[in-house]
Amino acid sequence: MYSYKRPFLLFILLFSSAIYSLWAEIQGKTKELGAIWFIGDSITQSNADKDDNGSPRKALYDILKANQYNFSFTGHHNRNIDGLPETGTTIKDNLYQYHSGVSGILIGDTIHEKKPYVGIAPFLPKAWEQGRLAEVKPHIILILLGANDVNRNHDLAHAPRRLRKLLNTIYQLPGVGEPTIFLGSITPNRKEKIKEENVITFNNAIPQIVKEYQAKGKKIHFVDIFTPINKTYEKSMNGDNLHPNAVGNKLMAEQWFKAIKKEVR
Repeated sequence: MYSYKRPFLLFILLFSSAIYSLWAEIQGKTKELGAIWFIGDSITQSNADKDDNGSPRKALYDILKANQYNFSFTGHHNRNIDGLPETGTTIKDNLYQYHSGVSGILIGDTIHEKKPYVGIAPFLPKAWEQGRLAEVKPHIILILLGANDVNRNHDLAHAPRRLRKLLNTIYQLPGVGEPTIFLGSITPNRKEKIKEENVITFNNAIPQIVKEYQAKGKKIHFVDIFTPINKTYEKSMNGDNLHPNAVGNKLMAEQWFKAIKKEVR
C-alpha cells in the first residue's frame, strides 16, 4: 500500500525551511544598521564623564547588541575606548572603537592649525579620510554638538546657522550617499542661570532645522537628549555641570536607540 507519510513529511520540511529562510531574511533587513558615525565633543569622546569603562558609545553598543542589531562604529580616531571591544588588529576590522568625538570642539566655522580644533565643521572633510572613516563610510550619523558653544558663550545668535553649515558640509562629503542623520539636543548646563537659559534657546532651534532639511528630502531626525538628563540632573550629571556621568551616558544611549529603532528601516 502506498504511504502518504513520506511526501507529506518532505513537504513539511521544505515548507518549514522556506518559512525560516523568509523569517531570517526579514530579520536581517530589520536588524542591519551598517556603520554608525558619532560626531561630537568631549561628551561623545567621554573623556570627562568619570566612567572609565563606559561612554555613550559603549552604552549604545550594549543596547544594540542586546537587541540583536548588526552594526559597526566608524570615525577618524579611537581615543577613550572605555570598554568597547577590539575585534581586529586593522582599522577596518576594529569594528566598535572609532568615532569623531573631539574634546573642546565647537560647531565652528574655523580651525586652528594646532589642536584642539576650534570648529569641527571645516575639519570634517579631513576627518573623512582618516582612521576607520577613510575605509568605512557611515549609514547612520549621530550628532551632539553645541555644549561648548553655550558654555563659552560663543556667538550663540548664529549657532543655528553654524549647525546648518555643519549639515551642509556632511551632505557634500564625497561618497556620503544618503545617510540617516540624528541631531541631538545638548545636555543641560546649570553653571549659571544664563547658561541654563542659553541651552534651552539653542535646543529650541534644532527641531526647526531638522524640519528644513526634511523638507529637502533628507533623512534627518531630532533626538531629545536634554529632557531625560534634565529630569534626573543630580543623578546623571557630573559636578562640573557640563558632562554627564555613567547614568547620563546610559540615558543618552537610550534616546539614540529609540530614535534608531523608530526611524531606520
